[in-house]
Amino acid sequence: MIRISEMRDLGTVEAFVLAADVDRASEIFEHYLWVVGGDPDTIMLRELELQQLNEPANDAVYEALEFGCEGLVLRDPDGEWGFVSAEGPSG
Repeated sequence: MIRISEMRDLGTVEAFVLAADVDRASEIFEHYLWVVGGDPDTIMLRELELQQLNEPANDAVYEALEFGCEGLVLRDPDGEWGFVSAEGPSG
């Protein structure tokens, strides 16, 4: 079962992480922070249910869950949401 975690550092890095459990979500998010230059020592996390998300993040997370794999739902600089699997970009 894939769980939804909202994760962020104390800076501006934020993502919805889809993973089997909190430990795996933290691992995925820490790797993402390493890539984008965030601070892995300041991670904040909260687990969510799909109905707790606001639009348009709700739609993006719902679509990402249909892939059935772990990854990140991220917002780009233009405000568009997209999914990146833990194995790489989705098409």
